[in-house]
Amino acid sequence: MAISVLFICLPAVAQQSVQQLPDSPVPHRDLELAASSSAAGFQTTDAFDSASATALPDGLEGTTPPPVPVPLTLRQRFMLQAHTNFAPLALVTPAFESAITMANPPHNYPRDWANGGGAYFRNYGSEVGRHTTAGFAHFAAAAALREDPRYTPSGRKNYLGRIGYAMLFTVVDRSDSGHRTFAASNFIGATAGGFVGMAWVPDGFDDVTHAYQRSAVELTAFASHNLVLEFSPELSRILVKVHLSHAKGALTPTPESINPPETPAEPAAAPNSSNQP
Repeated sequence: MAISVLFICLPAVAQQSVQQLPDSPVPHRDLELAASSSAAGFQTTDAFDSASATALPDGLEGTTPPPVPVPLTLRQRFMLQAHTNFAPLALVTPAFESAITMANPPHNYPRDWANGGGAYFRNYGSEVGRHTTAGFAHFAAAAALREDPRYTPSGRKNYLGRIGYAMLFTVVDRSDSGHRTFAASNFIGATAGGFVGMAWVPDGFDDVTHAYQRSAVELTAFASHNLVLEFSPELSRILVKVHLSHAKGALTPTPESINPPETPAEPAAAPNSSNQP
């Protein structure tokens, strides 16, 4: 399970890859916020959300007010989710989960789901379907409820505080206006991912009880994703040391993939000044 969670979250690591250092020193806390904002396509302002800074839920007191982001368009939301769902590591993750399932199959797991190449690909397809459904259900719910799908770093230095903040962000995230709100999209996405498997999982595992169990696993994936994003500055430095920083664009959404640069228009042809036809 630990390996599965790691590979679920690894695509998020590169999203916060090390940015070019400024000419003058910047506080480490501000660098974390700037890195997250840049990777997710934020356009920050000097104004902060005073309401969220003064009335925070339990466990979030003392956090640095984040820059107020410009809300994503529906197209940007879709591009963010599509790149997250179909990044290379997002497709590798189900391969490890399927291997773990076959190495330690559940009790009464059917033989055609537990042994052989066909069984492996059945499990792989099931995992891909679950994660993909959860991701796009999260996208749809966040768009409808006007939740911001991007993670906001805590700005803290205490490791335990950062862990608690990341876990709590699974339940309380931010709206498009920057205010804290119940993260309904996470629960809707996790529930959709858990229940969609009832359409194809083997008999005995297609009941509501197992669906809720799969939903709980999917919710922990959202929490683990937040945790990795919170510690992404440190993890990004590790990627640089092992020469993997160049993989950012191949593994996770980048500002360019969400906001592709517009193709410059072809210059108009100069009028023919000659008298010849």
